This record gives sequence, C-alpha cells and structure tokens, in this order.
Amino acid sequence: MNPVQTSIPQADGSNRYVIIEPMYEKEGERGWRSSGEYKIYKDAFGDETHLFTEPAEFGGENDDLPDEQNPDYLGKFVFESGSIKHFEGQVLSVAEQAYLAVFIESYQVPDI
Repeated sequence: MNPVQTSIPQADGSNRYVIIEPMYEKEGERGWRSSGEYKIYKDAFGDETHLFTEPAEFGGENDDLPDEQNPDYLGKFVFESGSIKHFEGQVLSVAEQAYLAVFIESYQVPDI
C-alpha cells in the first residue's frame, strides 16, 4: 500500500484531510513487509498528487524532520495481526481515530 489521501467528516459538515502513510520493514532476502504502523499527517489541500500514483520507494529513512517536530504529524496507528492495538497521538479526537481505524482496516488497493 502506498500513502493514501482521505478525509475525515467533521461535525460541522467540513472535512479534515489527511495522508495515511504505511510503514514498512525489511524482511531479510524476501523484501519488504508492512510493519503494522500507519503514520497520519495533515493534508492541507486534499489534492491528488503524483506521489500517490508512483510505486513506493524503500531503502531507508528519508525523514528530514522528526515526527514530534513536524506540525503536520497527527499520530500513528499500530496494528497487530490485522487488528488495531493502539493509537499514539493527541491531536485526533476519539471519533476521528475510530473513523481512520475502520478506513485502514477496510482499505482495498484500487485496481488500475
């Protein structure tokens, strides 16, 4: 799964746009596998960009700014065996966390 853009409906009828970035870890000679962690970032524009149509690139950390210092970082979901274990973060409400947890659990990569 590549990063995905989505929106969280708000009580006032607006949307909070976010980017869900799956995290991967090296699995020996077999390649990469999902770590079960999904980082959530603010998406100010809600637009589709070329980043989300290109294949994922793996190889190492390329974060220039630690998540804790990134104003767009909203938190991280940790899944274990396909079920949510916990959410780390303080910006998203419980309702927003629940909405995104269901989104991540039910997400299907579109056929292209």
